[in-house]
Amino acid sequence: MKKPRNDAGSALSPKLIRGVTLIELMVSLTIGLMIIAAIGYVFLGSKQSFRTQDTLSRMQENARAAFQLMEKDIRMTGFRGCPANSAAAGDINILVSATDWDKNLLGQPLIGYEKASATNWSAFPAGVTDVVGNVLAGDALTVLHADNTQEYIVSAHTPTATPPQITLTANHNINQGQILIAAKPDCSRTTIFQNTKDCTLTSGSCGHSLIQHNATDCTAGNSRKGLGSPIGTCPTGTTDTFDAGSRLHRLSATTYYIRNRDNTDPQCTTNPTLCSPSLYRQVLTANAGAPSTIAEELIDGVQDMQLAYAVDNGTDRAIDAYVTAPNVTDWSKVLGIRVSLLMVSSQDEQGITSSPQQYAIDINGDGDTSDAGETVTPTDRMFRKVFTTTIAIKNRL
Repeated sequence: MKKPRNDAGSALSPKLIRGVTLIELMVSLTIGLMIIAAIGYVFLGSKQSFRTQDTLSRMQENARAAFQLMEKDIRMTGFRGCPANSAAAGDINILVSATDWDKNLLGQPLIGYEKASATNWSAFPAGVTDVVGNVLAGDALTVLHADNTQEYIVSAHTPTATPPQITLTANHNINQGQILIAAKPDCSRTTIFQNTKDCTLTSGSCGHSLIQHNATDCTAGNSRKGLGSPIGTCPTGTTDTFDAGSRLHRLSATTYYIRNRDNTDPQCTTNPTLCSPSLYRQVLTANAGAPSTIAEELIDGVQDMQLAYAVDNGTDRAIDAYVTAPNVTDWSKVLGIRVSLLMVSSQDEQGITSSPQQYAIDINGDGDTSDAGETVTPTDRMFRKVFTTTIAIKNRL
């Protein structure tokens, strides 16, 4: 039998043509498995790190959006189109329901509520429907101001007409029942009243430039002859004309609070455990010719909201202390609000952390989290983080 030859034709040694041994094969397999395991460990670690960072980024983005939405209202607290004028001929609210929580711009443009239990709040008004009983956790806040995102200019006012009416410089989109604020050009008076002129919105317009201010909620047979009429049962009052150049704004009234997402949400209907807590607001609007309120979901993944109020105990417009709502003795002395939001990862991300994660949130408004009940360690292994900002009320500083 011929011996194997190499390419050059020479015979090969038997030692050069033998296979690998079992030991060599096992060593190579072990090394390969170790390399694969190392790569897998790095991959899984990178995946978990990415998941954590992605969740944190989403929570930061949601918190930032929540703060921006709240800041737009809080900074404008009490704004009425002009500086406050409390003189005899000054600002007046002619609504019979002037002291309702969502219409009392002149008397109470800002008020906070401290949640003691599911149904027990500090000075929470019964008229804030859809809020009491739906709040999941934390505090609530009501803010009123003139909505300066859209301004309407008066071209003529006829208080002796039946009903009295205002003509604007252009067609408007103000629904019947909307609460409005009128401000004279010289700011000698601002008046809060209700538009009672019908409106059928077409392409974003009512199709006319008229505003009427007869009071549909007054005693039968009475009517207001002008926007200067006193609060009450709509006696004739003193006629007051809002001259050409006067300005109109909608009244913005908003209550912020935390609740579970609406159970009509398809995700909640399919799996109620996936209903995450959200930041909601209840806003003043108009429906069927009358003022009404609706609840709007703003930001999901907000589990708690704690509010502390910066108060001036003197007259120098300087912050002397931060207190919770029950400790505010004069809401007109509140110069700013410290808002703390507890953000949480979504329910379908349970187990995102390898162990329960501790968080701390300031509940009593003293600026630290060392008090009892302020440090919590949940057991669901979801990711949580507290974000805090302070918002100034700009026309009080």
